Amino acid sequence: QLLGEGAFGHVVKATLAHPDRDNEVVAVKKLKDNDDISARKALLRETYTMLLCGHHDNVIGLKGICFRDGPLELVLEYAEHGSLLHLLWTLRAESKLNRTVLVNKRHIFENMMVEVCCGLEHLASRRLVHRDIAARNILICGKGTAKIADFGLARDMYANSELLPLKWMAPEGLKNEALFTDKSDIWSFGVLLWEVAQLGRTPYPGMEGADRLFDALQNHFRLPRPQLCTEDRYQLMLQCWKFNEKNRPDATTIRERLEADPNV
Repeated sequence: QLLGEGAFGHVVKATLAHPDRDNEVVAVKKLKDNDDISARKALLRETYTMLLCGHHDNVIGLKGICFRDGPLELVLEYAEHGSLLHLLWTLRAESKLNRTVLVNKRHIFENMMVEVCCGLEHLASRRLVHRDIAARNILICGKGTAKIADFGLARDMYANSELLPLKWMAPEGLKNEALFTDKSDIWSFGVLLWEVAQLGRTPYPGMEGADRLFDALQNHFRLPRPQLCTEDRYQLMLQCWKFNEKNRPDATTIRERLEADPNV
């Protein structure tokens, strides 16, 4: 069963057989074209990054690596509820029929944002930068636990590609990808908060191109406050979108604010 597909690879649902316990449902990431050297390097780098990351409850786990008798494949933790983005799209459709759905489910998404912050704290503690924090890369497992996923078939393939996730990128990344830091992920987290408040809509509609976006951000343009967003929450977004990354809060500070007051 195909779970997802990108420009360079796809993810399928599979069963991992264990000799001493029950079989386990997993997700397997593999390349579309194993002869694509750049894609193979990207998948190897993703593997290395996940090994460096280690285990955390809010990061998709690496179960194993397959490289015998065929191309390299990553065996990953299976997220039975899919991506946060698809969850938001479903909620948007439901809310058109019943507005109370938004009120009833709001706390679920608030918990998820705290969990994403926990995942970001872990990445920062390992000196790892994700570079593509977005609703599409947050997967929902088991009892609704949010986990950061996709360390990369994308990331190292973006350099000469239109697939670059510009609208989630911090200004320093728009100009020079080598300048990414954990505070660049914080900028993207601010865009993620905006996505949640907008029920999965795409940021900066109608604005295309890295140079145009960078110029707008440099001139203090920011995404507008969503209708379903409190003023306190929007102020938190704006803090994540400080042009100078040194002025952005870290993941721990954001998590503590969200835990102290879910309405932030």
